[in-house]
Amino acid sequence: MSVAALPPLTLGLGPSLALAAPGDEPKATATKAAILPLAVEGDEMPDADRAQLTERLVEGLRRGDFDVIAPDEVLSQAPDAASCRDAACYTAIAAATGATHVVRAVVDAQDRDYEVEVLLVSGSNGVQVATSTDSCQICGVVEVGDLIDAAAATLRTKLDTLNQGPARLVVDSTPPGARVSIDGEIKGTTPFDEEVLAGEHVLRVSLEGYIAVEREVNFVEGIADTQSFTLEKVPSRLPPRPWGWVSLGLGIASLGFAGTYAALDDRQYRLFDKCPTPDEDDQCPELWDTEWYVLGGAIVGGGLVTLGVAILLNSARRRSTNKVKVEGSGEATSARSRRPRFGVGPGSVTIQGRF
Repeated sequence: MSVAALPPLTLGLGPSLALAAPGDEPKATATKAAILPLAVEGDEMPDADRAQLTERLVEGLRRGDFDVIAPDEVLSQAPDAASCRDAACYTAIAAATGATHVVRAVVDAQDRDYEVEVLLVSGSNGVQVATSTDSCQICGVVEVGDLIDAAAATLRTKLDTLNQGPARLVVDSTPPGARVSIDGEIKGTTPFDEEVLAGEHVLRVSLEGYIAVEREVNFVEGIADTQSFTLEKVPSRLPPRPWGWVSLGLGIASLGFAGTYAALDDRQYRLFDKCPTPDEDDQCPELWDTEWYVLGGAIVGGGLVTLGVAILLNSARRRSTNKVKVEGSGEATSARSRRPRFGVGPGSVTIQGRF
């Protein structure tokens, strides 16, 4: 008689007993909640009632998609867990049990009036993440258990969300390389893919030479929010580059015209070295009066030359790459224009930039 060899079975202990076949990998759970023993304030509560409320809290949390460490197991690894009240104690219990979060339930009993508070605390820093508070008047342990169930459901939803991971923002833009800011703080450049804080925030995407775009976005934990932007160019206030050369040429010609007439001013009025109406001494009594020609030519020439230079310099592409320190994402590069900016207005010319 021979006996066939059977593959070994692995026992998995959790809320229920399960048999895992060979090759099945247990599902890794990132979130683990350590439940502290139920704290009762005010009137004394029988041990049976305390155990019943504790069981309802544990069972309520075990319905979530995360691991739960029952109070008895927590006490075995951290004997002071029943008296835990501060952040240092919460973090110590989390470290001892390997939990990511700590749950503490407090029942305040005054005669037959009860108030139930259930806290969810981060195991990394002891900061409160969520809370649920409810009360009932002239009620018994069954009604208090219902309050515990409701509080467990609230915390279970929060823990399920945390188990999915943090909120994430993905931003792409056309053209790429745009600067991404959240609530006024620079985070990086597109294409952008980083973890962000959950909640409502103002997202801004900007690129030099393009119109900046802002959006109000609500980031949700465990969800990657993808935002796409098509940026439009800022309308140019100056003509294209060829007009710069035209304006420069006309300006130089106007200045030459003004200079020529400036040289003739107050000289004898002669045409082709001949005086149209000479006097008795063969002198020209009339003189050149060219002040207005000089003034007009100088104004027109100066304006055209300035406009031409402004157009040519404004169209030149001279950029340098500067480092921008981005919190949480190292260093990102950002292009900053070094070209000066020109503006021409009525009776004024402005130059702005780095020289």
